[in-house]
Amino acid sequence: MPAFISQHNWSTRVYIDVRDFKLFNTYYNIKMARAPQHEQGLNGRHGDKVYYTVNGITYVRAYVVPDHSDPSELQTDSWDRFALANQFVKPLTKVFRMGFINHKLGMRSPAKVGLSKFLKTAFTEGDLAPNPSRLEISGGDLTGMDGGSVEWKDEETVLIRWFNNAGEGNAANRDKVSVLLYDTEKLRSFYCIEANPRSMEMQEIKVGTPDRHRGNLHVYAFFTFKNPRNGKYEVSKTVYLGKV
Repeated sequence: MPAFISQHNWSTRVYIDVRDFKLFNTYYNIKMARAPQHEQGLNGRHGDKVYYTVNGITYVRAYVVPDHSDPSELQTDSWDRFALANQFVKPLTKVFRMGFINHKLGMRSPAKVGLSKFLKTAFTEGDLAPNPSRLEISGGDLTGMDGGSVEWKDEETVLIRWFNNAGEGNAANRDKVSVLLYDTEKLRSFYCIEANPRSMEMQEIKVGTPDRHRGNLHVYAFFTFKNPRNGKYEVSKTVYLGKV
């Protein structure tokens, strides 16, 4: 059985929360630093400073209200893209947590890595709408999926197949598959994490209220291997399998 299977639905309301401060700060050119020892543990706004904690370390930045009175076209385009990308990836936090597990460092959480990569790759010049086929939900050096395909097995089950390419590169029969089905219109995700082994060559995922999502589900997959001796992961790059 898969180690974790779930589905998630996020409100379409756009907002930027404390977990997105690093990217927010980059866009608005706000400087931040590790808080001194006597300020460790603080959170939220305190006077003219804002504190937030990542992996047990408290960071601080000045409380600044950006001047939006006369933004340039480039600024408004950047803000719009950030808001759209932030909304798009919100339901994918748990998938990012596995796919970018090796990218977690300091303030770089897997969710921030996923958002950052999406901002860099998902928008084509002159188009504010993101391209779902360019979404990356994982990254690493493990050999990825070969010959992947997707179809509806029955009225409520999506079937993903692939070729067992164990022995190619560092691929092995033991590698576990993770799959994401994502309705980018309704922002509804269905996924499995560390599910069937590569050798099984297939994975099924049940879709709740399938008639609402049929034809709009974008499908992504990657493999992982957890070393039993040290608990470290090897992760493959994302394979986009199309839409069902």
